Amino acid sequence: MVLNLKSKIWLTVAAVVLMFSFFTLYYFPDQQAKLLYDNYNTEIQNLANTVSLGVKIGMTEQNFEGVQMAMEFVKNDPRLEFVYLLQVDTVWNEAHTSFVLEDKLFKAFPANKEINLGAVSNDSSIVKRSSFETPVISGAVLIGFSTEAINIGKQRIRVVSLLVSGLVLGIGIVLGFVLARNISGPVMDLRSAAIRVSQGDFTPRVDCKSNDEIGDLGKSFNIMVDYLSRTTQKLKEANQSLATTNDALHNTVLELNATQNQLIQKEKMASLGELTAGIAHEIQNPLNFVNNFSSVNQNLIDEMLEELEKGDVEEATAIANDIKVMAEKIGSHGKRADAIVKGMLQHSRSSTGEKKPIDLNALAEEYLRLSYHGLRAKDTSFVADYKTDLDEAIGQVEAAPEDLSRVLLNLCNNAFYSVTEKKKQADKTYKPSVVVSTRRMDGKVEISVKDNGTGIPEKVLSKIFNPFFTTKPAGQGTGLGLSLSYDIVVKGHGGELSVKTHEGQGTEFIIQLPYHQAAVLST
Repeated sequence: MVLNLKSKIWLTVAAVVLMFSFFTLYYFPDQQAKLLYDNYNTEIQNLANTVSLGVKIGMTEQNFEGVQMAMEFVKNDPRLEFVYLLQVDTVWNEAHTSFVLEDKLFKAFPANKEINLGAVSNDSSIVKRSSFETPVISGAVLIGFSTEAINIGKQRIRVVSLLVSGLVLGIGIVLGFVLARNISGPVMDLRSAAIRVSQGDFTPRVDCKSNDEIGDLGKSFNIMVDYLSRTTQKLKEANQSLATTNDALHNTVLELNATQNQLIQKEKMASLGELTAGIAHEIQNPLNFVNNFSSVNQNLIDEMLEELEKGDVEEATAIANDIKVMAEKIGSHGKRADAIVKGMLQHSRSSTGEKKPIDLNALAEEYLRLSYHGLRAKDTSFVADYKTDLDEAIGQVEAAPEDLSRVLLNLCNNAFYSVTEKKKQADKTYKPSVVVSTRRMDGKVEISVKDNGTGIPEKVLSKIFNPFFTTKPAGQGTGLGLSLSYDIVVKGHGGELSVKTHEGQGTEFIIQLPYHQAAVLST
């Protein structure tokens, strides 16, 4: 059960009134009655001691009138019931071995009152005893006082307590009404207004009549609602503006996506062009052998025909054997060119993203060589040292060969570009070098493309994997190569692509791919 503020105020006031009523009706009267009784008790004992002292002095001086005066010291006190003067006698047994003390009446006031030597304090009277001892007589004074005055005092205390409790109850009721009206009323109004504001209605306001904290709270609420109303209106206007802007941005994004797709296709075509130049250089060697051996065979056939015309069969047979050897060499180099073309066609197809076991070392070595020959085809003056450091323990790895070949070609092209740029600025002692290495680690396989070129400036290092960012001059790069490579390695293969570089000294790109033992096939 949840109590509202008004109920809580009434409960608090009731608790305070009940606690004060308990104090005024029970604790306070009880303590006052006890204090009244103790004071009355002490007063009577003091009177008894005073009379006892007067009697003792009179007896000592044998002044019996003084004794009578001492007895009559409290005679006129309206609370007095009796005053006894007792003589204490010693009664011995026959053998005089033990004794008892017996009280005997010596004198009493009033004289006609029945004497009770065993009188004790009760609800109607308080009895006090004060002993004395003189050479003449030993005894005690016994005084009895009525408790009527105490009872009257207790009754007055109760009446006062009831009056005070009633007054407190009345004050509590009035206070409850005042607090409920001045606190719970405004707070409930504030609560109702707040609920309406929370539902989107900014019209309610709180009537602030008081100048206390409740009034300040109401004024603050009204100011807040005014501010919320203005802010909400501004937000609505801003949302309308944002909706218009979003539509424009959506159209811009569509245009950017189309432009990006065109640039990506351009990047692919640029890579394909570089790859084609490398392929042409690779195929050129076996084609040269085929052409040369074909020319030689033509000459040998002419010689063989001449020998056959002469009738020299033995020499013609020897020439025929040479032709056969040449034909075998032509076939061998033709097959080599055919293998190169088939392999390049396979890698030049659009990527399907399908992973299969590949020879990672062979792929790395092949694309390092193709990248170099592609640059050589563009610039025959370019010369660089390139080599591999391959870990034979890697074997075959699950990967998408078309995608991974693009990454390797891009990284190798960048490495050769970097050493080319540095060679233009360095002295004759500088020797361009690009090294591709592989390494097997726990759960991973690593491919490194390292050069001793210009390096990457620290200020742009954090941007190199961003789309369209490039350090190459305008027209020499789209800025998508490293971005595509990053997506292929990280998103396509679940690996990592990182870079280590020192400006002016060189750069190393490191590819780390997941390595699963189940994916490794024996060759």
